[in-house]
Amino acid sequence: MQTKKTADQLIKEHLKDCEARLSPHTVRNHRVCLKAFTKFLGKKAITDATKSDVRRFLNDMTQRGRAKSTLIGKFFIICSFFRYVEVYQGISMPCLDDIDVNDYTRGTWEGQKREALTKGEIRALIEAPDNLRDTLLIAFLYFGGFRVNEVALLKIENVDIENRIIGVIGKGNKPRRVPYSSKLDRAIHFWLHKERRSYVNSNSPYFFPSKHGEHLNPKSISNMVHKNAVKAGIQKVIGRKADGIKIYRVHPHILRHSYATHAADDEIPITLIQKMMGHSRISTTIGYMGETNGFKSYYEKFKGV
Repeated sequence: MQTKKTADQLIKEHLKDCEARLSPHTVRNHRVCLKAFTKFLGKKAITDATKSDVRRFLNDMTQRGRAKSTLIGKFFIICSFFRYVEVYQGISMPCLDDIDVNDYTRGTWEGQKREALTKGEIRALIEAPDNLRDTLLIAFLYFGGFRVNEVALLKIENVDIENRIIGVIGKGNKPRRVPYSSKLDRAIHFWLHKERRSYVNSNSPYFFPSKHGEHLNPKSISNMVHKNAVKAGIQKVIGRKADGIKIYRVHPHILRHSYATHAADDEIPITLIQKMMGHSRISTTIGYMGETNGFKSYYEKFKGV
């Protein structure tokens, strides 16, 4: 006779299943959400949760000012866990189909986290680090509109200094080529030919290697951006996640958002901006023909900071 699994064991197995197909960041979100929901339920096991319990959990987050986007994410994770337990573990769970998260009002701070930094704030952030590596990291995140993971995994061979083009692998393993400003020429030259050598003793292929020659951890880049935002006097808390973790205004993704906003302000066509950022929705409508001319006109208009 098979021993009945505990709720904790089911959560662990669900997270292990998630690890096989989801990113570490997404798996962490699942773990944090299920832990928060379990804590909210008190002595009741998560496998005994009712539709009413899920509603109360969402109501509680709403009352604490959580954004609708946060509610949607948490609700999706709970639904995913319920489906896993029912389909793969044979345990009957409540149907949540008639819970509409769109009925909930958005938190008072929702949307503020997407507010672009001003060019003055970008300049202050780039000037805040006390070393060239961190200055370049921030500059790449902004001037290239890169995702933090794209910068972390960037290799030297993918930086075409002669043509000022950086090649990265975006979401879905889709490659894209992004031009960078001549404003970065001197810093990149100094980094590659002098300062970078003090960070690694091996022949690391990564443009921004760790002390051990591996690529940087995206989390360490996020921490660096936060530290320098505090130093620059532009960091502030704009809300909290369902688990109480503070949400800060300045983080790597806000540099990507600021890049897009400033490029639009400089009257660069939105389709070209989306191409540079690797947005898949327009990848079928914008080809790479005329790439060189497009890149040239792009940085004639994009002033940045």
